[in-house]
Amino acid sequence: MIFNIQKCSIHDGEGLRTLVFFKGCPLKCKWCANPESQNYDEEIMESPVRCVGCGACRDACPKGAILEDGSIDRTLCDNCMKCIDVCYAEAKKITGRAYTTEELYKEIEKDRPFYSRFGGGVTFSGGEPLTHGQQLRDIAEMCHEKGIHVVVESCGYGDFEKFKMALPYIDAMFMDIKHIDTAVHKELTGAGNALILNNIKKISEYGIPLTIRTPIVPGMTDREENIAGIAKFVAELPTAKEYELLAYHSFGESKYKALGRKYLLEGTETPSDEKMRELVKAGNRILSEYGKQCCWTKNNNKEVVK
Repeated sequence: MIFNIQKCSIHDGEGLRTLVFFKGCPLKCKWCANPESQNYDEEIMESPVRCVGCGACRDACPKGAILEDGSIDRTLCDNCMKCIDVCYAEAKKITGRAYTTEELYKEIEKDRPFYSRFGGGVTFSGGEPLTHGQQLRDIAEMCHEKGIHVVVESCGYGDFEKFKMALPYIDAMFMDIKHIDTAVHKELTGAGNALILNNIKKISEYGIPLTIRTPIVPGMTDREENIAGIAKFVAELPTAKEYELLAYHSFGESKYKALGRKYLLEGTETPSDEKMRELVKAGNRILSEYGKQCCWTKNNNKEVVK
């Protein structure tokens, strides 16, 4: 199940990239910018500003889940999607679509002329692509055989046996460590970090180049002790050369409303540049001794503060 295919991205890998977002994730991070990625099934997203008040969706709903203002009572909705069929204004849309491997490759292949001119390739993100073991393996293998550079973004939480079937066809990975303390990690994401750390070690031992990332969320992951602890872990990974910090943003807040969910971090501000530089320094105090670096990216420019 795929919920988005983003073209011509300059993030998440070298060169110009096609980002393919798999739907479904075993973690439930409080700050998740793509809440539509969390569930593995199709969902309805609402856009009230597009609603013309025709009432067709209300008439079509067999569960009586459409309210007078056209919004959905999610406690009654069973995702039958009949409201989608009659909403000509597209105030309600489905997020999530099933692709065959061949259909997905055709979408990726459209961008091959850009790869050859600007470098790049495909990045599989999510959600958590590695939990889609066979599907990820099949599309990664097809891209690999066609000479397309393959990158995977992963939270690392899942069965390594399912993960490893795709590893021979992956050229590089970005992997997240949200917090080095497993109890705090569980509070923030719904799961501890022991399995994640173990999987990252195994993937590095396999030989795949890694970039480790941490989202910097004020009051949650932004303590120097956390960054230092993760940096010590990164220092011991044979294929990890870089530790990247990602500043929290609230760009996904509107998506929660569209899904009928509450955004838990309302009012949380983006960390200041000064704060980000302090944390990068904390990481580099450890990593510089190992020939590695901690960095953060602002306005598409990577900044390393020693």
